Amino acid sequence: MSVDERGEILKVLSGAIIRETSAFNFYYKGSENPLLPPGARGLLARLAEEERVHRQLLVAEYTTIEKGWSGTGSGPGEESLSYLIPGDPSFSPLEIGGEFEAAALTLPTRLVGGDNIISRVVRGHDGSARGTLLLLYDAMGHGMETTEINALAARTVGEYVESTSLSRMEADMLGPRQLVEQINARIAERYEGEGVFLTVLGVLFDARRGTLSYTCAGHEPPFIVRRDGAARSLLQTQLIAGIDPAFRYREHAVDFAPGDLFCAFSDGIIEAENREGVLFGRAGVARILEKQRADEPDAIARGLLRALSGHLGGEPVRDEISIIVVKAKGALA
Repeated sequence: MSVDERGEILKVLSGAIIRETSAFNFYYKGSENPLLPPGARGLLARLAEEERVHRQLLVAEYTTIEKGWSGTGSGPGEESLSYLIPGDPSFSPLEIGGEFEAAALTLPTRLVGGDNIISRVVRGHDGSARGTLLLLYDAMGHGMETTEINALAARTVGEYVESTSLSRMEADMLGPRQLVEQINARIAERYEGEGVFLTVLGVLFDARRGTLSYTCAGHEPPFIVRRDGAARSLLQTQLIAGIDPAFRYREHAVDFAPGDLFCAFSDGIIEAENREGVLFGRAGVARILEKQRADEPDAIARGLLRALSGHLGGEPVRDEISIIVVKAKGALA
């Protein structure tokens, strides 16, 4: 990210903070108006709290970006991504089905950069939950350009989910294969010939069938930790997104029973290198998953960050990191 790019990003965030503050003040003032009925005041109070949360997110993003890009980049006037693992990370909000518990985070920021996590509860025509869909994708590089790529992928997913809902298509149309293909086609067509690529992992958790199905477009293979405690890789990866808009991806399914643990992550964590040039690696992730498999998902994610911080020995991280941990509810053997 260049100095000018960071300045533009901070300017956008600063304007967003001002708008969120104005909205918060409007709702809060209305909630204190004695001339309004109690129900209206209550709604305005709820809206004020929603704006407060959004403003806190934006302030945190602003502070992280202001401090997170430092050092010397690869070209004149450029700054490189460099940040320390936080002791108390902020977790991303997730839409998750009641049969699962999950935690997710993206460092150093949730809004800027190439990583993104999207979750949706997939519902049938009767409104009942059919499963939980998770998407994790990672654009090559980081900075303003990857933020734009990230936004295009998120918009593609949002438009496809909305069109599926409005047209009352079958819930099966929201499978990981279909969404990965949508993202691949949009990225390939928008950035044709520009060398812009995206790794994507789509996963659908189906509690009724006790399975998870996944499509992996060049992304780092996730882990499943079974009830016997061993971490196993899901190795069925395919063409990275953005190369061939007509590529037809395959979907794979495995059992996901109560007590099983799933973990997906971006390559920033496994490629983190300490002073001796040693990578944290997939073995570092697997070790923590096996050690903490009985813990709650947020505790497991924190454990991964603590282990990474210890591995780095005070050295900063120089790439974005995303982690998703999902557990199927039920007792361990």
